Amino acid sequence: MCKTFLLIALLFVSNEVTAAKPWSVVGEPTKLIGGEGQYCMQPVWSPDGSRIAFTTARYQELWVMNADGSDAKRISNDLAVGFGFKWSSDSKALISRVADFRGKYRYNAVKLFDLAEGKERLLSDFRTSMPGLPHWAENDQKVYMFNRGKLEVFDSGKQASGLHKAAAAQPIYFLKDDHLAVGNLKTNTYRVFEATANKRCLNATLSPDGSKIAFEMLGGNLHVMNTDGSGLVDLGPGHRPQWSPDNRHLVCMITEDNGYEYLSSDLYIIGIDGKDRTNITNTTGDLEMNPSWSPDGNKIVFDVLDEGAIYMMEVSQ
Repeated sequence: MCKTFLLIALLFVSNEVTAAKPWSVVGEPTKLIGGEGQYCMQPVWSPDGSRIAFTTARYQELWVMNADGSDAKRISNDLAVGFGFKWSSDSKALISRVADFRGKYRYNAVKLFDLAEGKERLLSDFRTSMPGLPHWAENDQKVYMFNRGKLEVFDSGKQASGLHKAAAAQPIYFLKDDHLAVGNLKTNTYRVFEATANKRCLNATLSPDGSKIAFEMLGGNLHVMNTDGSGLVDLGPGHRPQWSPDNRHLVCMITEDNGYEYLSSDLYIIGIDGKDRTNITNTTGDLEMNPSWSPDGNKIVFDVLDEGAIYMMEVSQ
């Protein structure tokens, strides 16, 4: 009798310790920039947490500001520069695919923006076909993209730190014609994951520790999977996922539309097991979108579609 009671008590304590605590918002979200004639969207934290990059209407410009919204500076007004830009791991540079119209034809190229030196340089030539987006690799020394059935690799011109010079090449993860794939830049080879081979995917993002990938299935739900292709989990509805620094949660947006325009949008924090799900905006009139989690895990920035402004909220668990 006593042994049975002790076992039940221990199980109860264990469940209390391991149960996920709900997320909450601390105070009211703070507007950082935008609105009132200035349309800003898609904020992304720098890896060191000191700055936030964002774009403007139709992805026409690329800006960087301090994390508190101060000292906003335009980095580029190249066409389409704000679509799919990415921070370097040292927070000192950005890469993007830029466009240029020559007559009736659109040309595209990969460009690097060195924030420390205030300079920019092309990593590729301009070409009429460039469906892929650039990604950093090998401690920022390489930039790669998938185009026309093959991996293209460019030298970034950045130098790796002493700690990273001897690091082995890491696998890369990307979308090959909307299919999730893993590749190797040394051998220039890749393979499509069997778990998603017959599914079209989008908005794939690697966890901070490199162990998992979150992605959407076109016309379906948000998913998470181990980087070895195992452990596929359906997390239910969710779009444009971004990882928490501890690799245990995703922040994403859940929207409703009528085929022409968004009717509603809220931000949710979802546990990677699909069991923990919290609406952290829960508004009826605003369209909160495109969240990005701060590296310290305490803040989330996002944009409000109908206002064209960027906000920051503090979160806790």
